[in-house]
Amino acid sequence: MNFLEIIKSPITNLPIIYKGSFREMLRDKILRFGEIIDSSSDLSDSVDGMDFNDSRFKERSRILRQGILKTLDIYYTGDPSGAFKHLSNTLRATNISGFLNKNYELPEMTNLYRIRKSDGNYPLTKEDLFHIPFQTRSRVNTQRFSIPGLPSLYVANSVYVAWEELQRPAISEMQVARLSNNYSLKLLDLTSDIFSRNSQLIDNASHGWDLLYRVTVWPLVAACSVKVIETNDPFKPEYIIPQLLLQWVNKNMVSGIKYSSSHIDLSDSEHDGHFYNIVFPVQTFEMENGYCRILQNAFKSTQILPLQLRQFITQSDRLDHQASISSAVNPDINSITLIKGAMQPYSSTIFGIAEHNLKGLELESF
Repeated sequence: MNFLEIIKSPITNLPIIYKGSFREMLRDKILRFGEIIDSSSDLSDSVDGMDFNDSRFKERSRILRQGILKTLDIYYTGDPSGAFKHLSNTLRATNISGFLNKNYELPEMTNLYRIRKSDGNYPLTKEDLFHIPFQTRSRVNTQRFSIPGLPSLYVANSVYVAWEELQRPAISEMQVARLSNNYSLKLLDLTSDIFSRNSQLIDNASHGWDLLYRVTVWPLVAACSVKVIETNDPFKPEYIIPQLLLQWVNKNMVSGIKYSSSHIDLSDSEHDGHFYNIVFPVQTFEMENGYCRILQNAFKSTQILPLQLRQFITQSDRLDHQASISSAVNPDINSITLIKGAMQPYSSTIFGIAEHNLKGLELESF
């Protein structure tokens, strides 16, 4: 099999829904993936004009697969520090950071969005929608890409994704901001779209480097793309690898992790587009109050737009000084389907209209 055939294989479908033991399930998935890699004899073509070493790739893939499984075993002994050390050594041995070229940077001035739930028609401040301040770090609880006590900035590539992440709050609770990065930022890309939708991929040669990267990191993406079974339990094994990766990011000159929403299953929807989140952990650790200076310098934000207040401002799709909304309001998303059989252009939804209005508000420093 070549890289494209591996990506289109049912074995690499994501996200993962399972029953029973998390560790046994992930071991089975990764071992089956390894069987495909080890038996593939079609991997030696050049990748984007560069010579490709088949045996070196297979060896690095084996190290990554075994390293992830060993990391879980160490964590299950009650040694999270040892698990992190083993995962870090694994990522170093497989040169994962070496794959993060400019294709996996967030371009300067990318539009990103945040929502905070808050009733009422009085806008919050832009700081209210930044990361949780250091003096209230006790509020940071465990999530897939959230370590208790470690503030992080979470953004989405659309208002729609941010809404799904908050489990679809009412419009009266939605206060929205647009953020933009002042310079390009290196990301660890763990998005899983390509494994759930890949019919548009034509051949192996046309997508060479990207397919190589996706197959390389599949074991990591899979370990981070498992749906939680026991949502009310304090310990969630599905979060082990994502949280360890968040620690790794902070120590390896990588600004954040780009990941697909676990609340949007592209294999079971008619959405047309790319839907992702990015987490940026704080990078200053000596402060007891306020916000991370590095993240403050990296981003600007608009003032906050409460969507209920917006309904009082205008019934139009634009603010007074704006032109009408473009069908390409969000270059990542063409249309979404929230009611079965009723696909809507993104520009006609309240999400697209909110993004258009936010583009009419000035960006300000934190």
